[in-house]
Amino acid sequence: MDGRWIALAVAATAPAGAAAQTDDPPDATALKALEAGVPPQSWYPDGYYDLRIAAEAEAAENPRAAERLVTAMPDAAGKLRPRYDIVDCAPDHAAADSGDAATRRLGDLALEVARLRHEFARLTYPTAVYAEPLLAFERAGIKATDAGDYSTLATAAEANRQRIAPTLPAIAARASCSAEKGAGPILTRGIGAALPTPRPSVTLATQPATGEVLLISAFAFKVCTRKQPDPWDRFQCKWNEIETGVKKPLSGRFVYQVKWPDGTVRKGTREIVPGPAATVTFKKTGS
Repeated sequence: MDGRWIALAVAATAPAGAAAQTDDPPDATALKALEAGVPPQSWYPDGYYDLRIAAEAEAAENPRAAERLVTAMPDAAGKLRPRYDIVDCAPDHAAADSGDAATRRLGDLALEVARLRHEFARLTYPTAVYAEPLLAFERAGIKATDAGDYSTLATAAEANRQRIAPTLPAIAARASCSAEKGAGPILTRGIGAALPTPRPSVTLATQPATGEVLLISAFAFKVCTRKQPDPWDRFQCKWNEIETGVKKPLSGRFVYQVKWPDGTVRKGTREIVPGPAATVTFKKTGS
């Protein structure tokens, strides 16, 4: 297999690792700027465009690991050739947030469409290869009770690739994720995404121990930023007060604010990785 495509993916962007206490999430102005690359469609339902723009920011912040983008696949003659698999089987969970079932489903769809758009661009496919098939995938997903058809998307994009960019990796969709060890649902992120059973847990703590911890998933915070003048207001957005010292089923990227009795407040984003003895500590000073 020609390794240049994996090298290209690595160079384009690499997944951000977990950080102690990271930068603030994008504000309304930064999210507004993303609209230039994702114009609204006449068939978008009410509220979906806010999900779609928030998803664009999420996709940019959390790219899929480069080694999962392009793999070797035998062609008809048995020769290994590079292939971009559009299906992501890696579990990527978020804490449950507000929203009815339809909003949660549309949030998952928006996240998946944004991921695919970023990955096609990351691997330098011309927009003529994937733009129309991806819009069809998104439209079908909005109309249906599940995600769009990955096979249809891959088939249409692959036909365009063969005609427009034949030297780029072939485009395919995996039939099923069930055989992949540790694989979870394809669509698991977004507002109200469910965690698997048994749910992994983590213990939160503050230093000093008197801090009050408020969390919201990073995606839900971005959506609220699009809708409310002050997303840091716990009453404008659905902030969850988390009890410290007790194991909680949390996993994923969160926006946090921690308040101490003397008025000190720390804000930022945090990647929470659960585990048997995982503890996340929010410090009043330092990192």
